[in-house]
Amino acid sequence: KRHSMKRLMLLLILFTNCAENPKENPARFSPSFTANMVKGMQWMNPPESFEVKESTLQIVAREGSDFFNNPEDGTISQSAPFLYERVSGDFVATALVEPDFRAQWNAVALMVHIDSLNWIKFAFENSDATGPGIVSVVTKNTSDDANGAVLSDVSRVWLAMVRKEDNYAMHWSLDGKNYQMARLTAMKPVSGVKIGIEAQSPVGVRATHRIHSFTVASRTVTDLRNYSE
Repeated sequence: KRHSMKRLMLLLILFTNCAENPKENPARFSPSFTANMVKGMQWMNPPESFEVKESTLQIVAREGSDFFNNPEDGTISQSAPFLYERVSGDFVATALVEPDFRAQWNAVALMVHIDSLNWIKFAFENSDATGPGIVSVVTKNTSDDANGAVLSDVSRVWLAMVRKEDNYAMHWSLDGKNYQMARLTAMKPVSGVKIGIEAQSPVGVRATHRIHSFTVASRTVTDLRNYSE
């Protein structure tokens, strides 16, 4: 009986630790990408290659691929693979991303694209300032570049883009349930936008990025600052 009680207590401890630590709870990271999802979307800048393997989308981004309208010298780079669908009105888009961080600025992002001078990139990126972390780029003619939370001890992160009218809130999460807001911005008024996954390798060799989940739901979130599943 004493051995049985010890075994039961050990199982309870293991279960509690798994539930409290999202990095060790694979149930929250169950993959949900399918080949049919990719077929139903469109590419801007098709990648070097891509495949859906074990329910995960793998995108190979070419060397030098990026989206950035540089405020310092005026150069415009819009070469990174962008897999998107067109959505009108309010929505919530989420993605579970696992970037290839072998080079600086490698990233996978949720992207809202209105036109070449108006877009948002919300990324899990290997920043030159912080290493792996949350980075947002809002482009209104020229791009800004804002570093957020440092996440050097995780390999994959949930990203969420929430649109309400012409306002866009960017949130991130480790467990896909409890989100923290990184940024809130307004963009020019339009009905429909392109929303999807951007994968980049601006300065390194080609990178193989993984996207485990991507969803877009047409719905309105009342409080843009407090989003959770």
